[in-house]
Formats: sequence, structure tokens, C-alpha cells
Amino acid sequence: MTSKPGKRIHFFRTAMSPKALGLVVTSKSPQPIRVDWWTYCEFESDDAAFEEHHATLTGAHSVVAYPPVLTGATLCYVSVNAGAAGRAAVTAATFAG
Repeated sequence: MTSKPGKRIHFFRTAMSPKALGLVVTSKSPQPIRVDWWTYCEFESDDAAFEEHHATLTGAHSVVAYPPVLTGATLCYVSVNAGAAGRAAVTAATFAG
């Protein structure tokens, strides 16, 4: 997903039975990138076991994160909100393995 110049992007993804999660946000601009991510992973249902994590990261040209995954998770939700200063555009993707 790519933002319009000067705009932030926000997206939400679902991963089924992931062993690992990752996200990458890049920009061709030297302007700082700010990424806010949040994950919620559960085992069978939130009544059994769940974990929630979030962080804010910054960097130039690229930001990479590997959010923790609940061992044995059957479902994880990933939310990403990212942008760069000025008129810069950002491109972002999430991965599950």
C-alpha cells in the first residue's frame, strides 16, 4: 500500500495461525518516517489466551519491525499507521509466516 504525497496510511490485516509477523515501511524521501503498529494475537478465542503489543518507530528511508506472536496463536490482527514528514509518500506491507 502506498500513501499519497504528504498523507499518512492506515491499514489493518488479519493473519491466520502465524508463527512470525513482520512489517516494512519505506520512503524515497530522506524525511523521517513514523510508524505506529499494534498487534492482537489469540489462541482459539480471546477466552483462551491472547497477547497485545504496540510500538512507535522512526527511521529514514525504511522502518522494519517484527512484532511478537503468541505461541500457538490461531489468529493475529495487525494495524499499521505510517507517514513521513513534508510531502513524502510511504509504502508499507505486512508479512506473516
